[in-house]
Amino acid sequence: MGVHDLWSIVEPVRESVPLYSLSGKTLAVDLSLWVCEAQHVQAMMGRVTKPHLRNLFFRVSSLTLMGVKLVFVVEGEAPKLKAETISKRTETRYGGFKKASAPKSKPTSTSRGRFKAVLRECAEMLDCLGVPWVTAAGEAEAMCAYLDSQGVVDGCITNDGDAFLYGARTVYRNFNMNSKDPQVDCYQTSRVQTELHLSRENLVGLGILLGCDYIPKGIPGVGKEQALKLIQTLRGQTLLQRFIRWREENLGVSEGVVKKVPHCNLCRHPGSAKAHERGGCSLCNSQRFCQPQDFDYQCPCDWHRYDRHSITSVKSLFFRKTLASQQFPFTEIISEFLVSKDKPVSHFKRRQPNMLLMQKFAFDKMEWPKHYTSEKVLVLMTYTALMNRKYGREMTSQIKPIRILKPRVRNAIACFEVIWSTPGQFKSLCNQYRSDFTSSSWVHILRKRKKGDIFKNTILGWGAGCSSPGCLLVTGCEVGFRGDRSVTAASSPHH
Repeated sequence: MGVHDLWSIVEPVRESVPLYSLSGKTLAVDLSLWVCEAQHVQAMMGRVTKPHLRNLFFRVSSLTLMGVKLVFVVEGEAPKLKAETISKRTETRYGGFKKASAPKSKPTSTSRGRFKAVLRECAEMLDCLGVPWVTAAGEAEAMCAYLDSQGVVDGCITNDGDAFLYGARTVYRNFNMNSKDPQVDCYQTSRVQTELHLSRENLVGLGILLGCDYIPKGIPGVGKEQALKLIQTLRGQTLLQRFIRWREENLGVSEGVVKKVPHCNLCRHPGSAKAHERGGCSLCNSQRFCQPQDFDYQCPCDWHRYDRHSITSVKSLFFRKTLASQQFPFTEIISEFLVSKDKPVSHFKRRQPNMLLMQKFAFDKMEWPKHYTSEKVLVLMTYTALMNRKYGREMTSQIKPIRILKPRVRNAIACFEVIWSTPGQFKSLCNQYRSDFTSSSWVHILRKRKKGDIFKNTILGWGAGCSSPGCLLVTGCEVGFRGDRSVTAASSPHH
C-alpha cells in the first residue's frame, strides 16, 4: 500500500506525540485502512462477529472522548491505473483461483464490490453514532489529503504514504490506545521538504521509481538509495522535471534503432582505423586516414548524442531504465497525484448518537445485547450533551445533566457525582438489567475541576457500586470545562 520504502525514507522526521495532543483537532480518516487492520487481527478471527465494526466503534468512541473530531472518507471509484493492484488485493482478501488453461492477461477491472459492502456497513454505523463521513471521487487517501491541504481538517489518519503525494500536510499513523501513555506517530510535510529536501514532485517521482499502486513494480533495478542519490544530483530540479527533459532528449532518437558501433581508436569516430586508412573518415573530412583526437573527445555520432545526456553513470542508468518502462513518461500517474478530483466541502454536520438505531444495528450486525450497547453508547451521548453545553450549541438531547449530587474521590482522583435525567425509552431496558435503577435519573462520576486548570482529557475507567439508593453509578472522562462546580465530563453506565 502506497510508495514502496517511503516510510523508511521519511523516518528521520517522524515525531511520536501523545495521543491526547490530538484533542480539539478535526482529522480525516481513511476508513478502508481501519477495516483492513481489523481483518488482520488474529485475536479477533473466529471469535468476534464483524471485527471491522467492533474495531471502528471502539476507536471512534475512544478518540471522541479524547476530544478528537473525526471525519471518515469512503473509497470512491478507483482509477483504471490501479486495476492490477486491486486484483491482487481482492485475491488476497477473498481468495480465488485461476484456471490453468486460462491465458494470463492484464487486469482491467477496478470494481470494489465486495469491499464496498463492508464499507457500507461501517458508514451505516457511523450514521447511528452521528459521525460524519463522505465519499471520495477516487481514492480515500486522496480526499483525506485534499481536505487537509484545504484547511478543512487538521490532518489525516492513514497508513497509506500516497497521502503525501496527494498533498497532505500532516499525517498520523501507528496509534495505540491500549497503553497507559498512548502515542501516535506524526509526520509534517513541511519537515519532509525542509529537512529531507523532498518536495511533493520529488515524492511523486519516487513513487514512480520505487513503485506505488499505479506502477506496482516501479522501475526494475532501481532501489531507494539509488533514487535518493539521483535527487541529490539534480541540483534544484525535481524528478518530474527530469522526466520531461529525458522525454525531450529522446524525441527522434529510438533506443531500438540507435546501436553502438565500433569506433576508431585514433579519431574516436565510427569505424575502424584500417577502414579509415583505406577510405578516410567522413567526420574528419578526409579521403584517406583520419585526424587523431584527444582521449576525452566527444564523438558527434547518433549513439553518443543519445548517451550524452548523462555525465555520471547514475544518471545514465536511470535514463535507460526509465525510458524502458512502458508507462514512460508517466503522464497519467503524475496527473492522478497532482490534479485533484474531489470537490470542496465547507463543513461537516455532527449529530447526537441515536441509541435505538445503534442498539438495533449492533444486535443485528455484531450480536451485541441491547444493554451492552446502552453501556457503550451512553458515554458518547453524555459527552455530546456536555460539548454542546460547553460551546453553547442548541441541540435536542435525549439526556440532560440535572445537578451535581456531591464531591467524590475515585482512584485518588477528585470527582463529582452528577445526576442525569433518564430518557423515557430507556427506562424499561435499564430496569430489566438493574433492579435499583430509578425511573427518573441516573448518576455518574466526573473528575473535579479546579479553576484555571490546563485542559487535559482523562479517561477514568469503570466505577463499581452506588452511593445513592436507586441510582446507577457510572464513570466518565474529563472534557475540559473551566469553573468551580461545572459539569465536566461524559459518562457511561455500569451494569
